[in-house]
Amino acid sequence: MNLLEYFDKGFNYEQYITDVEDRLEAEIEVDDPKDYVQYYALGLQRMNRVFKTFKLTPVQEKRVKETNNNFKFLIITEGWCGDASQIVPVVEKLANALSVETKYVLRDENMGLMENYKTNGSISIPIIVAVSEEGEELFTFGPRPAYGMELLAKFKNNPDIYSSEEFHEDLQVYYNKNKGEDIVHEVLDLIDENVEN
Repeated sequence: MNLLEYFDKGFNYEQYITDVEDRLEAEIEVDDPKDYVQYYALGLQRMNRVFKTFKLTPVQEKRVKETNNNFKFLIITEGWCGDASQIVPVVEKLANALSVETKYVLRDENMGLMENYKTNGSISIPIIVAVSEEGEELFTFGPRPAYGMELLAKFKNNPDIYSSEEFHEDLQVYYNKNKGEDIVHEVLDLIDENVEN
């Protein structure tokens, strides 16, 4: 599978945000039959806030300068996804700092692609795919940082003790307190491990 064909048809970040805004408006116009309005609205609010407030730390900036950038990011996402609204703006800011091009494709319109990026059998997003100049996958990140995956495992293993509501609340608190630090650290580690000079 050559990922460049997906990359070439993807949105840039500004186009992706505009698409999410358009989808929110469309759902409002048809009286929100899928109950997506609240998720699109919250996702937009979060993405705009995170993109506006997130900054690399001096340590991260130094590390970025020493990091290879001969690849692109293909990001599989949806505007209604809570994890995506926290992760996507951080990855976009990191990509900007690395001078790495990003393109966004929607999961629900690219299920054939998504079949290759399931997480424990589920079609969870966002999935960030590092793509070589030749269109090959170098590594993936997602659908959430390691600690978020630990929280999910805790919920899946003990839903009677640790409820879905508690999981989502703890995940949100984690994202807000961590401020993208784990996302940047984990993605930079993956670049160091998988991208050659």
